[in-house]
Amino acid sequence: MNWSVQPVKNPALQHLLEGHPIFEVGGEPSAGIHFHKEKWNRELLVAEPGFEAINGCLYGLVELCDNNPLVCADIFSVPSPEATLALIGLGPLIRAGLILDDPVVQLSFTSDKDDLQEALRIQGWSGDAVVSVDEQELGSVRAAVCMAEVPLMDDYQEIDELYDEAFGRSFFIRPVDALYWDVEQVRDKHHAVYSLRVSVGEDRALVTCLVMADAEGKCGAAQMLHAMNVMCGFEECLGLQVPESN
Repeated sequence: MNWSVQPVKNPALQHLLEGHPIFEVGGEPSAGIHFHKEKWNRELLVAEPGFEAINGCLYGLVELCDNNPLVCADIFSVPSPEATLALIGLGPLIRAGLILDDPVVQLSFTSDKDDLQEALRIQGWSGDAVVSVDEQELGSVRAAVCMAEVPLMDDYQEIDELYDEAFGRSFFIRPVDALYWDVEQVRDKHHAVYSLRVSVGEDRALVTCLVMADAEGKCGAAQMLHAMNVMCGFEECLGLQVPESN
């Protein structure tokens, strides 16, 4: 028996669900994202970090979560677009315990979501990020500049290795050389991209991570379907394997 999912209000996600080889869309339209198999009813939320406190990793960026709780969870919440970008940009550094002072996140867009600070706390940061908005006309693309001070190192290749450890096996988060940084790398695509730069000072170094993704890619519908695939134990890219232009 396939998994059944109720129709959703998000047109981009509805389109992906209708093209999914296993999910069967039917029933009454739902305000949330509800899916089930036999008697197991499950729900996917967006920007609801409060569920993290209830039972294991029920909120977060899939790439930074342990998959085992996800496949058993009744409810899981993916982050908002701004929290998604911040977790990509800062998550590996937080996880390694390297950040010395409150990090900075500069967003290219405004949002009515407020889970960015809590997302970083759940990941392990005990303070508050300094968040600002510099609105830019990028169409459907959402971007962030994430900055954090870290200790001086003998080899800053370790920073690249931290991000590769977190995201190197992910189809949905990819490193890009800053020389080729362009919004067309993610516009209408399912994945996010990031680029790292390290500036060395007298007593510490500054890591700058540029991150961007499409509003219905890693910042939206594609991330939701990815999470649903993981929850159901499917191949992570199932229903998202579409030809992408370079």
